[in-house]
Amino acid sequence: MPIAFDTTGFQQHDQTTWFNPSTNDQVSLSYFEQVPDLPAALDDVTSLRHGLAHLTSEVGCLVEAHVVHLGQVPALLQIVKLPIPNQPSGQAFLASFTVPRANASAVLKFQAVEQGVTGVRESVLMSQVGFDNWFQPHPYAVDVQGKLPFHVGDDPRWDAQFPQHPLSRARAWAHHVARTGHVDPRFAALPDFAPSPEVGATLTTVVPGLPIGGYLPLWMDDDDVSYWRMSDPGTVLNTLGKGALARTPVLENRFRDLVALDPASSTIMLTDRYRDDSGGVSGSATPLVRVAEGEARAAVTAETVLEAFRWVGLASEAAADRGEYVAVEAGGITHREKPYVLMVVRQHNGQRISVVETSPVPDEAPIWHDQLVHEAATGQTMSGPATPETIRGGGLLAMYATTTWDVHPSRLALSFGPIP
Repeated sequence: MPIAFDTTGFQQHDQTTWFNPSTNDQVSLSYFEQVPDLPAALDDVTSLRHGLAHLTSEVGCLVEAHVVHLGQVPALLQIVKLPIPNQPSGQAFLASFTVPRANASAVLKFQAVEQGVTGVRESVLMSQVGFDNWFQPHPYAVDVQGKLPFHVGDDPRWDAQFPQHPLSRARAWAHHVARTGHVDPRFAALPDFAPSPEVGATLTTVVPGLPIGGYLPLWMDDDDVSYWRMSDPGTVLNTLGKGALARTPVLENRFRDLVALDPASSTIMLTDRYRDDSGGVSGSATPLVRVAEGEARAAVTAETVLEAFRWVGLASEAAADRGEYVAVEAGGITHREKPYVLMVVRQHNGQRISVVETSPVPDEAPIWHDQLVHEAATGQTMSGPATPETIRGGGLLAMYATTTWDVHPSRLALSFGPIP
């Protein structure tokens, strides 16, 4: 079984179903060999909860949702209430654990149903808290109007007062499984789940900026920039700036990477620059988490900027290998003449020379200031024999130059073009 759990108190009915004879509560274990139908990745809890609240509102109400770990494996825990079909009153309460993988999922679900006299918990608690305080906006999606209302009576602080209520039983079972359950290592080893844009989803092409400290700026136009925390930075950093992505021109021979954003699923498509052997264009999707600009800026430290420009040095080395230059500039979708740092490898007298050119002159910047020859110059250039070390070192020279600009590091981007 993909998920192992404590079955104490339950009798097994078949290979995937268990019953508690004293309460009639039911537990089932299901396996789905398809991409999980979740609105967001597990590490984007805000988007996940918001999407689940909307989905569940069509049939009942999402009471709570959390990302927990079964052993070392992340799982989605949901507690949901539903009306009982064909009955005028009474509710069913579900507690479920979903372990999503890239192309499959395992779901362990507990179901408890109100029996006999219903609504006792709600009646008693409403008299304690008052009718005016009873109904509340949904904490995950204030715009949700569900088939069942969200109210304070479902709060876990009341469970001790009503230990035999089906919601209390569902929550107690879920807490026990969260402490004791675990996932089969073979299932856990399957590729991680990353939500893909739905068929018919609206994709917006955006220009990525310089990734710093795990955050990525995305420009829709020069004045519309949003900030996103990368759920899988390795995938982004291994693709961005490597000449592999689709591009948009900012000048006749100057380009920037282009990605497709699906805001609904908080996902970007890293679309390949070239068609494959079948004539199609492929790519990979990776989840993001939208954040406020302040959070992204707070991640900009001396250490994260240094790491980012070391990555720029690697991008420069990759560009040199394919016969292109790299420029660090202010982000957006149009070209600005200044400021810039251009890194290029040129041939001179049969020798490869690594050249770093910047404008305006980076006054007082480390290394640059020591090499300044002409005080009235509008730009400055440094060069030397091209080796992997000197080419990558251009990233650090670019970092020092940008410290003199009136542009925050979180608003920088890379441009590329053929070596003139």
